Amino acid sequence: MNAVLFALPLILSAAPARTPVLVELFTSEGCSSCPSADNALARLAQKQPVEGVELIALGFHVDYWDYLGWKDPYSSGEYSERQRRYVLDGDDNRMYTPQMVVDGQRAFVGGEDEARTQAAAAAQRPKVPLRLTARVEGETVVVRVRTEAAPAPGLELWAALAEEGLSSDVKRGENAGKKLSHAAVVRTLATLPPAKASEGSFVSEARLKLAAGWKRDKLRVVAVLQAPGGPVSGVASVEPAAK
Repeated sequence: MNAVLFALPLILSAAPARTPVLVELFTSEGCSSCPSADNALARLAQKQPVEGVELIALGFHVDYWDYLGWKDPYSSGEYSERQRRYVLDGDDNRMYTPQMVVDGQRAFVGGEDEARTQAAAAAQRPKVPLRLTARVEGETVVVRVRTEAAPAPGLELWAALAEEGLSSDVKRGENAGKKLSHAAVVRTLATLPPAKASEGSFVSEARLKLAAGWKRDKLRVVAVLQAPGGPVSGVASVEPAAK
């Protein structure tokens, strides 16, 4: 008996788009409670445990531990100020590490279970879609963010350049003698210029400077639309393309 083959249409269903949610960790190499939170942030970013959600991680190393025995090489007063803004505008007036903030709203001691719960809740809020591109040009990364409509008054666009795979051998302080590994360490942070109308949408573009020693194949750009110290209205992440 001859086999009869029927040509059937091939139907491919695209995977549903995941809702991006920003998870910020304020941390320090001088804090003995922080290594476990750094590891938790790394697992959240790698495993993506919340269905339908893209967890976008950023590790901000604050500088107020730097005077207590060990200076964190990745710390910045700018990152401490970012945390302070959350404290001033939030319900909890304490400034501590490790502290996680999910989508600019819920702040808590850094941990996976709470982060998953808060991320799932944050994903229910509508967000402004951000179309983010980034490319390396010489010693800079050109960042471009496009939105369909002009950002609402009071919202700012900012971008962070984060690096993976960083670690330190800590010599002094609470973590003396330990080798600490970090996730999504913020290397630089910049406010983008106001978006301008361009071809039916609105575009903001800026250049982020690269420093010697940063591993370009480990970098990622994160763009955020947010009221300072307030909830995140839009977030996107991309690896910068080589020119």
